[in-house]
Amino acid sequence: MRIAVFLLSVLCLCISACAPTQLPRSDIPAWDEDISLDSDGTELSSGTEPSSLSDRLRDTFVGNSNYHFRKVRWGFSRERVELSETGNTIFERRDNAVVYKCKVNGVYCKLIYTFKDNKLRAAGYVTVDPIPNAENLIKEAVSTHGVPDIDEQYPDGLEELVWKTPDTVIFANLSLTVTKVTPTQYEYSNRGLLKDVLKERSQPGRIVYKDGVYTHVDPAFFNELHEMNFPASELSFYEKQLMGVLLKGRRLRIHGIGTIPQ
Repeated sequence: MRIAVFLLSVLCLCISACAPTQLPRSDIPAWDEDISLDSDGTELSSGTEPSSLSDRLRDTFVGNSNYHFRKVRWGFSRERVELSETGNTIFERRDNAVVYKCKVNGVYCKLIYTFKDNKLRAAGYVTVDPIPNAENLIKEAVSTHGVPDIDEQYPDGLEELVWKTPDTVIFANLSLTVTKVTPTQYEYSNRGLLKDVLKERSQPGRIVYKDGVYTHVDPAFFNELHEMNFPASELSFYEKQLMGVLLKGRRLRIHGIGTIPQ
């Protein structure tokens, strides 16, 4: 009997020694946890699809709060910015910029990130082509940030808006780029029941197309520019566009003749 008990004890010890040791939860990578997590790290309710592996990997590196623009912060490297845009095809890549395409409030735009010494310092949207509804880009900025700190409207139709926060300087502009003239048997009136809606068609057969910009800038970079004698030399091509330094030339398109620079 004693021999049987001894053999049973030895057998139990062998089985426990061979059993795998479970790692503590702190040693399990976030993207391998058995809890379904959303991309911001919060637990999903039952029946909700978990975010993709790429989304969770991206947010592990990028973080999940206090973004300055989309899912990035000032000073991010180009590689880290590209990681934040996982799934979005790169349209153009330069040493000092990476460009995507996207749609903002119904407006097709270039999504632009610019860098100096591989550190993000400005980002934003620029319309791809002149369009009649480019003002939707301005409406999106106002809807997001409220009443601007600065609202400038110039005689030539250019409008510029600026918001200043401790973390970001936000800029938006809208400029008349193309006027298209087409033949018509009738003239648009600047009177009538819809005079407020059709005020931009007050001349016969004229349709106005505009370009817009909606930009976020690192305030430290913005302050540096104000300390320089000629800051334009510090700006890259895309930064000049994002800050309204470079505007597309105005053109007049006449039916049967073509495009004439103005």
